[in-house]
Amino acid sequence: MTDRGLWPFILARAAGSNSRLDPDDWYVASVPVAAARREAAAAIAVCAACPVRAECLELALRNWAIGQFGVRGGTVPAERGKLRAGRVTQPAHVPPGNQAAGQVAS
Repeated sequence: MTDRGLWPFILARAAGSNSRLDPDDWYVASVPVAAARREAAAAIAVCAACPVRAECLELALRNWAIGQFGVRGGTVPAERGKLRAGRVTQPAHVPPGNQAAGQVAS
């Protein structure tokens, strides 16, 4: 599913869309992970039971302009920053047999 189609899919099913939390509860002021998670505990608890938590996190990681803010997929911005950095720095996987030719699997 494309990002364009994923946004409405998530919004229609996300537990946070109909939670009774104040919108400010979804955005943290603290940067360190432990402090941010304490600050966002209520929002993270809502995410724990969300049926589209994985999709929300994936979309936040792929769309950093939005993903760098608030609680998304049960994570705070500093956690997503680390996850995102891990994705960028991992080398492409080269299946056995293609190494000699230098072909990279897509």
